[in-house]
Amino acid sequence: MSDRTTISSTTEVDLMQIVALHRLLDFAVSEALAGNVDDSVLEGTVILTRMVGQKVRLVANRVLGSDASFRDD
Repeated sequence: MSDRTTISSTTEVDLMQIVALHRLLDFAVSEALAGNVDDSVLEGTVILTRMVGQKVRLVANRVLGSDASFRDD
C-alpha cells in the first residue's frame, strides 16, 4: 500500500518556479555577502523574497485546500 501524493501539473510548475526563485535569491544574497552590493542587488533581493513568499502561499493554499487560511495583508 502506498501513500503517494499526487499534485497537479500547475502545482508542479509552481514548485519548480519556487526552486528557481530560491536559486536566484541565493545568488543575490551571495553577491551581497561578497561585497558586490548596489541598489539593484538589494532591490532584487527584496523582490525575490516577496515572490518566493507569494508562491509558497499559493502552493500551500492549493495543497492544503480550504484548511489553509493564508492572506496577503
